[in-house]
Amino acid sequence: MVTNSSPSAFRLFIESLPWRFFRKLALVQIIVTSIVILVAAILLRLFLSSYLTNQANDQITESLVVIKETFTTQGVDPLKWCQSLRLNWKNRYTLLTDEGKVLCDNFNDPERMDNHSNRPEIIEALNSGMGYSQRFSDTLKKEFLYGAITFSDQKDNSKNYIIRQAVPLEKMQKATSALDRGLWLYLLPILIVTSLISLWASLQVSFPLRSLLRKVDRMKQLNREDENSYLLDPNDEWDIVEKTLDRAQGNIEKYISELNVENEKIGTLLESISDSIVATDTHDRILFINNHFKKNFIDKEIRKQELSQISLTEILRDYEVQSLFKKVFEEKAPFKKRNIELPIKGGKRSAFFTLKISPMRDSFGNILGAVAVFADVTEQKMAEQMREDFVANVSHEVRTPLTAMKGYAQMLKNLVKEGQALEFINKIEHNSDRLTALFQDILQLSVIESTTRAKKEAVQVEDITSSVLSNLKQVYADKKIEVKIRYDIKTIWANPAMMEQVLTNLLENAMKYTPAQSSIELNWRRGKSNVNDILEVIDNGPGIAPEYLPRLFERFYRVDSSRSRDQGGTGLGLAIVKHIVQIHDGKVDVESVVGTGTTFKIKLPAFNPEA
Repeated sequence: MVTNSSPSAFRLFIESLPWRFFRKLALVQIIVTSIVILVAAILLRLFLSSYLTNQANDQITESLVVIKETFTTQGVDPLKWCQSLRLNWKNRYTLLTDEGKVLCDNFNDPERMDNHSNRPEIIEALNSGMGYSQRFSDTLKKEFLYGAITFSDQKDNSKNYIIRQAVPLEKMQKATSALDRGLWLYLLPILIVTSLISLWASLQVSFPLRSLLRKVDRMKQLNREDENSYLLDPNDEWDIVEKTLDRAQGNIEKYISELNVENEKIGTLLESISDSIVATDTHDRILFINNHFKKNFIDKEIRKQELSQISLTEILRDYEVQSLFKKVFEEKAPFKKRNIELPIKGGKRSAFFTLKISPMRDSFGNILGAVAVFADVTEQKMAEQMREDFVANVSHEVRTPLTAMKGYAQMLKNLVKEGQALEFINKIEHNSDRLTALFQDILQLSVIESTTRAKKEAVQVEDITSSVLSNLKQVYADKKIEVKIRYDIKTIWANPAMMEQVLTNLLENAMKYTPAQSSIELNWRRGKSNVNDILEVIDNGPGIAPEYLPRLFERFYRVDSSRSRDQGGTGLGLAIVKHIVQIHDGKVDVESVVGTGTTFKIKLPAFNPEA
C-alpha cells in the first residue's frame, strides 16, 4: 500500500495564511462591528422610547386642551366636572388652584394630598401655560407621565385653576421591555452574521498579504546578504514587509545612483566621439544628439526649442537621408551610405559624410527608433579625389606610349615571320594589351568612385543582355558555352552603361571559369514583396572556398594568382561591379560551393521612375 506523504492542498493553504495579521484584523473588525451594532441598537431603543413618550405627551396635550376649551367655552364648573369622574386606571385627573392646593383627584382623597406647587409639571404650567414631567408618584407608588395646563374660571376671572392629567407608564414600560427583548433577539443573529462576514473579509484581505509575503520571501532569498529569510511564518508580517521594502528602497537608490554614474560615462563617451550622432523614434522625433551633431547641423534658432519637439526633417532636409531612415524602418535592417554631401554650420559650407543608420530594438526585438552616425570624410574625400585625379592622369599618360609600343610590335610582326624574335614580339603585344586593359579598368573604377549618384532611366533587360552576350560569345566562341536566360521582369531602373558594365564583368567571369561545352544561368526576377529587382548569374565552374569570399570584391584580389594569370584579367572587374551596385543603392552577394559552381546575386531597388 502506497501512502501519500505530501501535505494536502488544504493544509498548505492553511499554513500559508498570515495568521497573526488575520487574527488581529478579524478581532478588530468583530469588535468594531459589534460596537457599531450595539450603539445603533441603543440609539434605536432611545429613539423609540422617546418617540413613545412624545406620542403620550401629544395625547395628553390634546386631551388637556379639549378639557380647557370645555371649561372656558361651555361654562362647565371644573370642580363638579372633576368630582363627577370615576376612578379610571387609564387616566388620572387632578384639579388644583394656582397655589398648588389639590381640590379634586379621581385617584385619591384630596384632603390626604399635600400641596403640589413644587411639582415640576405644575411649576412649568404656571410659567408657560403647559407643563410636562415623567416621575414616580409618592402618593400612588407608580411611574406616571404628567401633563398640566392652566385656565381661568369663566364666572370669576380672579380664580385660576390647574388641571393635571397623569398616564400610568406600565403599558409603555411593558412595550419598551418587549422592544428590548425583540432587539436582543434580532441583535444576536446579526452579531453572528456580521462576525462571519468580518472573518470572511479578513480572510480576503489576508490573501494579498499572503501573495505579498511570498514575493517578499523570494526577494529576501535572492538577496544572499540577508540571512533572515523566512517561509511565510513571520512573527510580524507587516514588519517583515516594511523592512524588506526599506531594504529594496535602499537597493533601488543604490542602483539609480549607479545608473546615473553609468549614464554620465556613456554621455561623456558619446560626446567625446568625433562623429555626429542622432537618435530618433519611429515618428521622426529626436531622442538624442551629441555636441558634434549640434555644431554641424543645428542652427541657433532650433537650439532654443525643446529637443523632444524637434523632428529630424526640420534639421536635415536632404531627401537621400530621409529615404535611408525610411528604408531602415521598412526593412528593419542597418544601411550605410558613403560620400553624402550635406550643408553644415548653418549652410556656410558643405561636407562629405559616411552615414550609417541602425535600428534600435527593445528586448523583444521591436523597433523603437534608429541611430544615425555621420562620419565626416571630407578630408578623405579630398585625398581620394586627388588620388583619382592622379590615377586618371597617369592612366591617360601611360596609354599613349602603350599604344605606340603595340603599334611598333605589330609593325615588327610584319617584318619577322618566324623564329624566336616573333615569339618575343607576340609577348610584347600581349603584355601591352594587358597593361592597356589594366589602365582602362583603373580609369573606369576611378570615374565610378567619383560618382555619388547614378543617372537612372528605364532599361530593357533583354536589350542589354543581348548586347553583352553578342560581344562575349565572339570572345569565347571556342568554349561553346550555353547561356540559359529567364526574364521574369522586363525593365529595371538604372544607368544603362553602368548596368551593361556590371553584366559584362559577371558574364565574362562566368565564361572564363566555366568548363567548355557547359552552361551558365542568367535570371532577371522580382524579389520578395516587390521591393527589389534581382539579377543572378550562375556558373558551374570550380567554385570558390568560403575563406576567400569576404575579399572577393577587393581591388586586385585573386583567389588563385597562377590560374587568374593564365585566364587573363586585371582583378578589378568585381570591384567595379560592387561600386556600380552601391551607386544604385543596391547590394551584391556571392554564394559558392567548391566543385559545383558560383552564384552572383545583385539586388537593385525595384523599378521606380520617381527615384
